[in-house]
Amino acid sequence: MKIKIKKNFYYRVSQIEPEVMRHFMINEVGEKAKEKLYNYLRDLAESYPQFDEWFYNTVIPEIELKNGEREIIIVLSELEGCNKAVLSGIAILKKKQLEKKICTFRIHEDYRNQGIGTELFEKCFEYLGTKKPMISISQDRKEMFEKHIKCYEFEETQILKDYYKKGSIEYVYNGWLTH
Repeated sequence: MKIKIKKNFYYRVSQIEPEVMRHFMINEVGEKAKEKLYNYLRDLAESYPQFDEWFYNTVIPEIELKNGEREIIIVLSELEGCNKAVLSGIAILKKKQLEKKICTFRIHEDYRNQGIGTELFEKCFEYLGTKKPMISISQDRKEMFEKHIKCYEFEETQILKDYYKKGSIEYVYNGWLTH
């Protein structure tokens, strides 16, 4: 049975109002905000070794600086038939002078094919100031991004073997990854 969404809310973590976060955390009792976000993404560690170190030691400190170079956009979806908002999507972005990148992009499998991904891409483009940000996608996740790659006419610029994980291929669009 597909879960129906009543309304979606998109928030930048660096700008989220305490009341919004408090309401969300009340609905998601038992986890602190950082751990909630990490747990939503932790399966990415299978494709990206040291994902947890990157998240906690790079992403979170850079977000806390609030200098605009790193951002997390979350999607909270209000579900039909109940007064509950759930974390349905997340994007981690890097916005440096020479690099505008979607580092992580995830829509929860229960809420896919309802337009959240398309709207989240648009929010990413708005924040990054470009419709052609760099994005890399592991071979095991490439199929789920095909629709958006074609829709936004992302240009495949690199195919890297063993870049993040031995035995895995990383497809790079709209830019180049360097070591």
